[in-house]
Amino acid sequence: MAGIITQSSIETDYVGEFSHQLDSRNRVTIPSHWRAEGDDQNYYMAWPHPDGCIAVYPPRMQREFLRVAESIKQSDARGQQMLRQFFGKAHKFGCDKQGRVLLPEPLIRHAGIQKGVVLVGLGNNFQVWSAERHSVTEEEDFNLIQAMTDLGL
Repeated sequence: MAGIITQSSIETDYVGEFSHQLDSRNRVTIPSHWRAEGDDQNYYMAWPHPDGCIAVYPPRMQREFLRVAESIKQSDARGQQMLRQFFGKAHKFGCDKQGRVLLPEPLIRHAGIQKGVVLVGLGNNFQVWSAERHSVTEEEDFNLIQAMTDLGL
């Protein structure tokens, strides 16, 4: 039926901030409205972010990364080096039935996560911060007008 929007046809938007705790197995719960249908079969891809957090990307963005990777020729030495760095530092994980993801130990160390985590939506993807680091980066007041100006909106 034309014009009917179903939940499966809507892309997930990652907006908001959510504070959680790692459990004893280094799992954190992804907010339910951030989870796509069939998350237990789809995997998130994550990297250490230079700002000291974990950058997490959904399957739709992974397809874009792989499309770009396919365009790099095997004979392109610089391109192959970039792919080694890019995909070599990546980690994949999926949600369990309760919506938890197991964060890999190298990413936890990189982000300095002890127990408290903050998930921060960036629209198309999200970041996982240690609660301590996030509180330091968010000290200044938010100014909507300035943010819209900075984003060219």
